[in-house]
Amino acid sequence: MRVLKVTKYSPILHELRASWGVLQAGKYLLTESMQNQPPHEDFFAYQNAIAEIGRIERKLDILYDEIQAVELLHQAAILIGNYEDMSNRKRSGDNSPLN
Repeated sequence: MRVLKVTKYSPILHELRASWGVLQAGKYLLTESMQNQPPHEDFFAYQNAIAEIGRIERKLDILYDEIQAVELLHQAAILIGNYEDMSNRKRSGDNSPLN
């Protein structure tokens, strides 16, 4: 049985990971659409797409650093005992406050 320890950082961590996935998917789709279009057809659109991929990659780097920081905070909260053990609790609307 897996022990589920929830800290005040748990919801933030899930949101950051979801954002990471959405940005990765967007980058992939943009890259795929660029590969199907020759660069000489619309050079300015191609340059804009390249610039957008660069912006997405920078956002991914920043988001990755945030995820790492929040994971460290989450682990630190678990180590000092500032968590709620949710492994024996059924999923319900019971939202107990965390310290």
